[in-house]
Amino acid sequence: MSDLLEIDNLTVQFRGDAGWITAVDDVSLSLREGETLGIVGESGSGKSVTALSVLRLHAAATTRHPTGRITYAGKDMLALTPRQLRAVRGREIAMIFQDPMSSLNPVLTIADQISETLRLHQDLDAAASRKRAIDLLELVRIPDARRRVDEYPHRLSGGMRQRVMIAIAIACRPRLLIADEPTTALDVTIQAQILDLMRELKRTSEAAIILITHDLGVVAEVCDEVAVMYAGEIVERAPADALFEQPEHPYTVGLLASIPRLDQRTDRLAAIDGVLPDMTDPPVGCRFADRCPFVLEACRAAPPPVVDLGGRWTRCLRAPLEKLVHDPEKWEPVFGQDHAPTKV
Repeated sequence: MSDLLEIDNLTVQFRGDAGWITAVDDVSLSLREGETLGIVGESGSGKSVTALSVLRLHAAATTRHPTGRITYAGKDMLALTPRQLRAVRGREIAMIFQDPMSSLNPVLTIADQISETLRLHQDLDAAASRKRAIDLLELVRIPDARRRVDEYPHRLSGGMRQRVMIAIAIACRPRLLIADEPTTALDVTIQAQILDLMRELKRTSEAAIILITHDLGVVAEVCDEVAVMYAGEIVERAPADALFEQPEHPYTVGLLASIPRLDQRTDRLAAIDGVLPDMTDPPVGCRFADRCPFVLEACRAAPPPVVDLGGRWTRCLRAPLEKLVHDPEKWEPVFGQDHAPTKV
């Protein structure tokens, strides 16, 4: 099966006071029809910047792409005219944003906001678009949809607003759905309901999904493949099961170690000491070197190579990490853990 989306050597820079700041550096990704790809990493790692670039939602005056190509269904997204972009946005590629309260228009009803997409891309009249809006609210499990469709966003709970965002995103049955932190700021019960809804949508629509999150528990629930980002780079990509079974980059090890575990007794949660490097002047070598417990002098001298591990890859001179991670003497001081989190 051919790839639905291909991102090749993408670099994204933003204009700053001291010049251009690189937020995403030489990122390559691919996504097949029906696949769910999770992009994980801490805040500032470049996850959302990468996703927003697919739809060219960054301000053109302060953003540039010095290298790279984004191809969706054979279309070069970086070369499309504004009119061509509008034909793709919402109809073929849709996005669920992180904060529904700031993404929904506070002075328009839910019906108006769902109908706008339907009228633009499916040429429905007012009556047909309203009926479709009600059907969509019922599909995303909003109770009393016929009444709620005439509400304003502030009258809905956070979970309901997120469901409205999903309804808008799937209104035109897109082939690609980008979900940017769709469960952030929701309580665990609502999070579980949103994830169940996304799984159901994937099963019924066969849409490909890019899920951006810092929550590895969410990734374990819904993703087929995982790309781990750090300081603007992808440092590891693997099938979800393989990544949780055996992480192959020290940063991924640290992320997994930070997950609280019922079978682990400790007086504190594990943490990755340090902060992301300054991207106005990124380090020459591995960008994780200053925070890495396995660092070698060679790691600081030059960028780490991409290591192919058979069906997965990572950027680390130490790969494969299995012997280091499974040796208790080596593992004990790593990220404050007393054993390797090879099972989550």
